[in-house]
Amino acid sequence: MFKKVTLHTNRLNELKGFYEYQLGFRIVEEDETSFALAIGNSVLEFQESDKPAFYHYAINIPGNQFTLAKFWARARVELNRQEGMDEMYYANFNSDAFYFQDPAGNIVEFIGRRHVDIMDDFTIDSLLDISEVGIATPHVKEVGERLEAMDIPVRGNKGIDPKELNFLGKDPHFIVLVPPKRTWFFSKLKSEAHPLAIELTDGRTIEIDEEGLVKQKKAVNPISDQLDKLAFSGAAHMSGKENWTLAKGYANRADERPNAVDSRFGIASGSKIFTAVAILQLVEQGKLELSSTLSELLPKTFPNFDVTIHQLLSHTSGMPDYFDEETMEDFEQLWQSVPMYRMQTPADFVPLFRDLPLVEEPGTRFRYNNAGYIALGLVVEHISGQEFADYVETEVLAKADMKESGYFRLDQLPRNSAYGYIDEGPSWRTNQYSIPVRGGADGGAFTTAGDMAKFWGRLVEGSLLSEPMRDRLLTVHATGDDQAYGYGVWIDRKDEQPVKYHVMGYDPGVSFHSGYYPEDKTVLSVLSNASEGAYDIVKVIEREKKLRG
Repeated sequence: MFKKVTLHTNRLNELKGFYEYQLGFRIVEEDETSFALAIGNSVLEFQESDKPAFYHYAINIPGNQFTLAKFWARARVELNRQEGMDEMYYANFNSDAFYFQDPAGNIVEFIGRRHVDIMDDFTIDSLLDISEVGIATPHVKEVGERLEAMDIPVRGNKGIDPKELNFLGKDPHFIVLVPPKRTWFFSKLKSEAHPLAIELTDGRTIEIDEEGLVKQKKAVNPISDQLDKLAFSGAAHMSGKENWTLAKGYANRADERPNAVDSRFGIASGSKIFTAVAILQLVEQGKLELSSTLSELLPKTFPNFDVTIHQLLSHTSGMPDYFDEETMEDFEQLWQSVPMYRMQTPADFVPLFRDLPLVEEPGTRFRYNNAGYIALGLVVEHISGQEFADYVETEVLAKADMKESGYFRLDQLPRNSAYGYIDEGPSWRTNQYSIPVRGGADGGAFTTAGDMAKFWGRLVEGSLLSEPMRDRLLTVHATGDDQAYGYGVWIDRKDEQPVKYHVMGYDPGVSFHSGYYPEDKTVLSVLSNASEGAYDIVKVIEREKKLRG
């Protein structure tokens, strides 16, 4: 019944800290004036207001986890009591309940539904959905009749009682209609009329205004609606022109753990730009020249590749590739003969292409090349004396304040990581055996939507590279098939002027796009833990927000 419930508060930041850090709820939407929490299959949103407000809402949990849930809650909050008890059995609803209050005074009820069993410990992922929403209004009769006209039936056969609690809906989801100044169960607070909105699963929205009157309308949120329509799984983030993040789908499908605004996603080739920044940092330090050749720098490893750093960065080296995207389609086939769990450093990839001849004369044309970036990773290691991933995490990610990002092993993913999924008709599988166990110089880092915004910000402002070197990275060095490329970055142009700098990445179970729009000074990132979908969402957002890309 409840897809999304929107409440108002004048204590937005305090509530965000309470729900995110004290209770551990996952934030799935946020902007400058609101945030939204995943409540199982429902979403609870708090909108900033200049007036204090409190509400009553309830959350369904498995009945067999009720006692475990109480232990979980007691470790985080003080439970409300009534007549010496901290729980109640409701025979008419075949459920048990306990209550507590958040910092704004909202009365939160956890309802254990005795007909629902989940054999596991209680965690935040045990929440089923929003069960009840209280509407306090002096117009109980009128509002109740409006809800009944929407085919939301009143429970019982006595009709709407303007002086008492009224339950409208179907078990286990109810709108609780109550007049003002009635004491809420398990609290000392008397009900007050405050505005709120309820979006139903069928798309209809019920809005209650400050007077407690109801109006019905169709929910309109073009971007969120398109994400739902396209069954998008991941996170979309905009900063600059607007500041907001939306998360959809599951980070862990087996346990139905939702993606959150701070979930970590693999970004495949999207992290080539980190390699480019690392190389240019070494150039700035005088330890490397763009005209240096691979055969000079690493003569034992690549004696026959007389290609320059510039050509490697711009995909014009003509080197053979271990996965040639112009001729090969199935990335997973690589690991049938080469175990993916052995691919952990740039050196592990070298045997796949070292002894192959050049594909074409260096500098001839743009030809996207993963092996070229593997070679650049080996150059970073040779000059810095550090493993590639360690160098980039220290000199690029840390300097960009990208605290949630890194080159994580697939079998040691940190908390808040989204597993990549490969859909196969009605079934699916993770991508753990479909890509290298650890990302490296040609791609495979993990990051968050917020961290990508930080990266673009630090790059543009000149914190990662000097302005001249930054400009060199963002200069078109190669073109092909109506595309332009700098160093590790794609460049969209109109009338020869750049309108978008962007990176992208695709792997089995990964699709990613992130870009900076110089005219609007805006960053847009879409990170998905599915093999496709990110590009479609980018186009939707560019159209809705009138970004030139």
